[in-house]
Amino acid sequence: MECKYICPVLTSVDQGGKVNYEDMHALYDALLAAGIDGILSGGSAGEFYAFTYDEVRELILDAIQYVNHRGIVLAGAGRMAKAETVSLSNAALEAGADAAIIVGPYYSACSQEDVFNYYDDILGKIQGNVFLYNYADRTGYDVSVNTILRLLAKHKNFVGVKDTHPMLRHTQKYIREIKSRYPEFKVFTGYDNNCIPSVVSGGNGCIGALSNLYPELCHAAAEALRQENLEKLKQAQRKIDERMLLYEVHTPFNAVMKWAMKEMGKPMQENCKEPLTPLTDAEKKALDKAADLLWRK
Repeated sequence: MECKYICPVLTSVDQGGKVNYEDMHALYDALLAAGIDGILSGGSAGEFYAFTYDEVRELILDAIQYVNHRGIVLAGAGRMAKAETVSLSNAALEAGADAAIIVGPYYSACSQEDVFNYYDDILGKIQGNVFLYNYADRTGYDVSVNTILRLLAKHKNFVGVKDTHPMLRHTQKYIREIKSRYPEFKVFTGYDNNCIPSVVSGGNGCIGALSNLYPELCHAAAEALRQENLEKLKQAQRKIDERMLLYEVHTPFNAVMKWAMKEMGKPMQENCKEPLTPLTDAEKKALDKAADLLWRK
């Protein structure tokens, strides 16, 4: 079975919110060395929404240049201003990104027609491959199968979707109803625990944040899928299921993952971009049992 595991990288920043590029380069190297197929720069895990246009552009272009085709690079180019989305996408694609990945307008209560019109316009202006990022918990709406099919009928550069939906059945519906008509269209889940079952159902892999902490495990899951090794699949699924607690013990998960990575000796600072804040000592104390279970053992 085909499977790609792409890491939506967390962003290491100093107390003033500036990117620590030495950490980021070390992180890219470590992920690729562990077998991760590529990275997403400027995604939700990377706190893209808290960066200015110039900041996130610099972050993405640096990642493209540093990775230098050693792995896939997706550019998180979704901005509230449509012109910025188009500009950032084209800058990343021109620099060598494999695709732009674009979340739809957030905050506004969009209808399916609004969503279609938005993507219809930008897809016609972006000079390269584009993934749609479906994340209803953050945008306030779910992109329907019909909307995706309408877009596919018009735009050859619309190549895939990242479906960050907790229900496996939702991603399976994309797989069944879209890939049956457009077999080359890529469907990735955004939740690590859904990687194995969604690929078994015909999906293409995962863009999941656990790979920041456990790249070897995530690579093992992808490799077991490629080998169709049932015993290894069972082992990987159970380990991933256990580690999904990282998404649940604190909202949002970014601060916990950064703390974990720092304790594990990985290249990451605990600081977050405002409005997110790092964990307090009291919060860490309350999470001690989870830390012992997940990364201190």
